Amino acid sequence: MVTQARRYHEAVSYMRGLLSGGGPDWSDQPRQFKSYPGLPLVELPREAELPGVSVAQSVQGASGAAAAPAGLDVLSAVLFHAAGLTRSASHGGVEHIYRACPSAGALYPCEVYLAWPGGGGLRSGLHHYDVTRHGLTPLRPGGVDPEALGLPGRSRLPGEALFLVTAVMHRSAWKYRARAYRYLNLDAGHLAEGLALGLGAYRIPWRMELDFSDEAVAAHLGLDPAREACLCVARFEAGGQAEADAAPGPLPEGVEAFSRCAVSDGLAQDLAAVHRAASLTHDHVSPESGKDRALPGGAATRLGSGLRWRALPDGAGAAGRATFFEAVESRCSRRAFMPVELSPAVAAQALSTLCGALLPPGGHPLEHACEAGVLLGSGPWGGPGLYMLDREGVALGLRRDGDMRPAMASVCLDQLWMRRAAMVALFFADFDALDPLLGARGVRWSFQAAGRLGQRLYLAAESLGLGACGVGAFYDGEAAELLGLPEGTSLLYAVPMGPVKSSRR
Repeated sequence: MVTQARRYHEAVSYMRGLLSGGGPDWSDQPRQFKSYPGLPLVELPREAELPGVSVAQSVQGASGAAAAPAGLDVLSAVLFHAAGLTRSASHGGVEHIYRACPSAGALYPCEVYLAWPGGGGLRSGLHHYDVTRHGLTPLRPGGVDPEALGLPGRSRLPGEALFLVTAVMHRSAWKYRARAYRYLNLDAGHLAEGLALGLGAYRIPWRMELDFSDEAVAAHLGLDPAREACLCVARFEAGGQAEADAAPGPLPEGVEAFSRCAVSDGLAQDLAAVHRAASLTHDHVSPESGKDRALPGGAATRLGSGLRWRALPDGAGAAGRATFFEAVESRCSRRAFMPVELSPAVAAQALSTLCGALLPPGGHPLEHACEAGVLLGSGPWGGPGLYMLDREGVALGLRRDGDMRPAMASVCLDQLWMRRAAMVALFFADFDALDPLLGARGVRWSFQAAGRLGQRLYLAAESLGLGACGVGAFYDGEAAELLGLPEGTSLLYAVPMGPVKSSRR
């Protein structure tokens, strides 16, 4: 049986010689920034005291007392290092602006909203993060009951606030058409992980949610649901003294119009169809009803079954040279790889960042919506091949031997620079296992998890003086054949990584 998520994935798969013709309409290029002209702006502090934590410590997250309550300084630092404009540079007379998180095609479809309970120098209400002005635009006063948004009550945090990550879908569909839903969710995952790591750097407890009512959230945010959609929500402890609960006030009149990004920004029928299907939630993780069914991980998966697992070596000898915040500020896609293998300690340090839970506090049934592996050359721990990563057991298992990096470069639309990468992290989904739990919403869970893990690897590479560059374009069938994937299991994302010519090493 071909499942809903798998059906979409296969329908938009690339095949050699059969890529769709035609390019984007440059006369109607989408606007990359959303703002609300005429509404006031709460300016966020430009300077804040940043914890000197490593990328690994940010992944480990909340342990011990919070470094600071989540007031304006903390909100400023977290938002800037997840979605802000970090720097600019001129290349060939053209100014390029870099953001904290990568985006497929540098199209940046995602926006961030904040539902704040009050306190910490900010009034309660719904706010939009204005990237260009680094401030918050108040959209409506008052609080909101998370359960009214369809968020599960079981994971509610004390005095919680919400970061809501949306996607203006035409920004990506303008170039990638129906395949854009893959990239929208990869991008949302990168940004969401930036929020999670920023909160983790301040030791602020958080929970990532993909279960909510799309309709209720869109109505609360004032979105045009045909153009902009919420893809994930980060709940976190606001700390301090929240204001008394109050019902949400009215939105500005005509606010839905600000979801438009171009003159002709309606979604194509096939993209609109998968988004509608993915908007349906499933009763798959309800402890109260006893219907929990956890996706397996590691050796219990079809990709990991029967492998001989070896513990990942200790990477303590390869401590990062940059803090988490420094890594974000200098991060960019680096792909001028040098044909140099990594030491065992450096490779282990990079891969270990993938092993922290995506859905704390642990034991979430959908923790393994995405599986991870890595292509190695001469190895640091054995022969070349495809190794699966057990993220809970912190171990590697050889699935297929042989150096597949040159062939993988060919599979990835002949991007030959990939051949020189020391390793290529790969992220997979077993759609046949996902569908009974999630239906088409499995596309969101799996691709966002891949984006989140990719964000960790980008920052681990940057902190170690290495380069990394995400790749979401490949011939899907050729990838499955090269890697020996079981039917119904697909490659989602690849992140080559290694020493680069501009490396700080």
